[in-house]
Amino acid sequence: MIILIKNATILLSGNPYHGKKMDILIEHGRISQVEAVINTAADKVIEGNKLYCTIGLADIGTHSGEPGFEHRETIKSLADAAHAGGYTALITFPNTKPYIQTKAEIKYLKDKGKEYSINIMPAGGLSKDGQGQEIAEYIDMYQAGAVAFTDGLKSCNNSGLLLRALQYVTHFGGTIIHHPKDEFLSHGGQMHEGIKSTELGLKGIPAEAEFTMLYRDLMLLEYSRSKMIVHAISSAKSVDLLKNYKKEGSSLTSTVAYLNLCVNDNILEGFDTLYKVTPSVRTENDRAALVRGISDGTIDAIISNHIPLEEDLKKVEFPYAAFGAGGLETAFCATIDTLKNEVILEKLTDCFTKGPRQILDLEIPDIKPGQPADLCVFDIDSPWTFNRTNSLSPNNPFLNRKSFECRIKATILGNEAFIF
Repeated sequence: MIILIKNATILLSGNPYHGKKMDILIEHGRISQVEAVINTAADKVIEGNKLYCTIGLADIGTHSGEPGFEHRETIKSLADAAHAGGYTALITFPNTKPYIQTKAEIKYLKDKGKEYSINIMPAGGLSKDGQGQEIAEYIDMYQAGAVAFTDGLKSCNNSGLLLRALQYVTHFGGTIIHHPKDEFLSHGGQMHEGIKSTELGLKGIPAEAEFTMLYRDLMLLEYSRSKMIVHAISSAKSVDLLKNYKKEGSSLTSTVAYLNLCVNDNILEGFDTLYKVTPSVRTENDRAALVRGISDGTIDAIISNHIPLEEDLKKVEFPYAAFGAGGLETAFCATIDTLKNEVILEKLTDCFTKGPRQILDLEIPDIKPGQPADLCVFDIDSPWTFNRTNSLSPNNPFLNRKSFECRIKATILGNEAFIF
């Protein structure tokens, strides 16, 4: 197939075409030309009002239903949702059944990704069965293609276990991904602890539950001289701590969930369970601090925090609803629309593309002749309403509720092109 992208501004820092409006010709899965004007006949032509082209988005911490919870999400539906959201690479978390902790399970996910034209790069389990008691078999998983080790959004309260994990992975250059949350301080909490939780009569999750665990993690990281990604931070205190620690030149990196950049805890006034997520959306002060953390480089990557859940787990009273929201299809567009006047577009795009790959030492695609096509094409002036999801779970808070200005026009990976 021959695909021609017309008049797209290329966004890829460090690329010679960065910031330039160009035509891009893709022939049989490879970029063949990047020129100011290309008149070659093509099978598909992609155009727009304010069109941009970057490399395919990458997501750290995507939750899949398969294996074990295929009623929530299969690899096929996950890939379909990813393509619709502009993603070509997913670093999946191990929280399935069985728990992803063997080389066979790593290989299964990688092979299933190839089947549905999505690069799945699994993170293996940090602890056996995710129980937080013993380290898993890191070397076997690493040799099979695991790109990191984590228990997902389940924090490791066992300091000894986390230290051993950090020390162990230094022998082969591995990475630990950890979400800081003190389960004893946050136990039973339903939302951010503050004025809004008091007004609503809901038990709160204090920001200190994140901050105190983060401080412990930083001390363990310093002691072990290992590599850690602090995953899905949510509070202003955490941003300040990370900023100060990064000044010392550590190997520390961090991510933030897109909902924490787009909304604050006022969104829960109507007890909307679709916004009941981990980490909790917090105050406007916290949201603004996270945005500043993106701008100044304290935070390295923006994640979708995609957690598919069946409808029965959300259509209940707020205290009984499960934590989690779908996000692959809306993370990029919602973030661009919300932050376009707060953060430059280049920085936001980097946090969805280069950032996730850099902090995991993954290969970064390029946009130049001869390179395999790994692209996301989007238009920031193409209004649309998110009224259909490719996910098997309808728990995306924007579904049938939100119109966006930013729209994904195409996701291209090799010979596979998904044009919307």
